[in-house]
Amino acid sequence: MAPKRVPARMTVVYDGPAAARLHDVDHAVRVRLTGHLNPIDGRYHWRGMVFDLPTDVRMPQSVHISIGDRSADGQLTEVTPWGSHSVVGVGAPPYEL
Repeated sequence: MAPKRVPARMTVVYDGPAAARLHDVDHAVRVRLTGHLNPIDGRYHWRGMVFDLPTDVRMPQSVHISIGDRSADGQLTEVTPWGSHSVVGVGAPPYEL
């Protein structure tokens, strides 16, 4: 499946393949991520969903997301009722803006 980048009000949405590293183990996943520049702190805040991770991952959990040659550290915050994981991060996102 080819990744999609859809502009929406100057916000990029990345929906496609990624790698999620948990405890030095890489997992092939799909992510849907977006973010915004916060005018108060001047930093980029990104968030979204990680699909295809095991549901027994303990929360909250640090995660390293890689998409192509870009990567970023984030935090898994919860398992949704559908079995996906919510992720948040601050700073340069793991997808191209």
